[in-house]
Amino acid sequence: MNERKRRSSLIGPTILIGLGIVFLLNNMGILDWNVWEVIFRLWPVLLIAAGLDFLLGRRSVWGSLLALVLTLAVLAGALWLFGEGLGIGQALTTEEIVQDIDGATHAKITLEPGIGTLHVHALLGSTNLVEGTIHLDNKGKVIRDFAVEDGVASFVLESSGDTVGPIVGGPEIERVWDLGLNVTVPLDLEIGLGVGKSNLDLTGLTLSDLAVDTAIGQTTVTLPSAGDFQAKIEGAIGQTTIIIPTGLDARIRVDTGLAASQLPDNYQCQDDICTSPGYGSAENRVDLEVSQAIGNIMIRHAGGR
Repeated sequence: MNERKRRSSLIGPTILIGLGIVFLLNNMGILDWNVWEVIFRLWPVLLIAAGLDFLLGRRSVWGSLLALVLTLAVLAGALWLFGEGLGIGQALTTEEIVQDIDGATHAKITLEPGIGTLHVHALLGSTNLVEGTIHLDNKGKVIRDFAVEDGVASFVLESSGDTVGPIVGGPEIERVWDLGLNVTVPLDLEIGLGVGKSNLDLTGLTLSDLAVDTAIGQTTVTLPSAGDFQAKIEGAIGQTTIIIPTGLDARIRVDTGLAASQLPDNYQCQDDICTSPGYGSAENRVDLEVSQAIGNIMIRHAGGR
């Protein structure tokens, strides 16, 4: 019985070894953290692997080897289909987003794409609160909610009905949110992304509070150079890059699980809190909390390390 049990465990250890290799290549900078988006999309392969293990792997060592080979073949085929895009992927729909500021003097904006790619930037040449486009698969929907009370606008934009699983095709079927935000009113900005990539260029925005939460993927945040605000950026698996512009001082608290972290060399650190040299007397500064469970955190100044 012990021998049979040992023979039935090839798939599980192989998956663990493979994930460990991916983590190692991520940390060495050889493999991009966006690979986890692909891995997440191909999660049904794990169900196939478990089924093959129960059907074949527990019979004999040859059955276990056959189950492993079939699992690898299914995985290779799924990756090939993902990269080639054979026309069996999902069609895209495009939705235009235009939200008037409606006289508000302050705004709280919540963006929750769920799955995909998010681009956020300053909205120049417009007085609207939010403008942009959202590309969704044919099952996805965008839910909007807007209200103004006592001069404070509340705007929520979230996805519904996202497909979780393999999406066959190349960049042409990627779900992309590309949104510009108003530069004239102070913003409380809250962003939640399940799986994907966020590129948040907040240059020129007036922030009073920032919260970013990414489950799996890559997040890049460029902070505004002016203001006195708080920011909290969290990630589970992936890479978080924060760019601090010239003229902005920072106090940073870093919380890492199995993640590596890199901060500017001239920061003074005590325990888990690091401050820039001029933070205490700075007019423009950010109180920043960064956490990453697994992956990498990089915080650098614009144009340098």
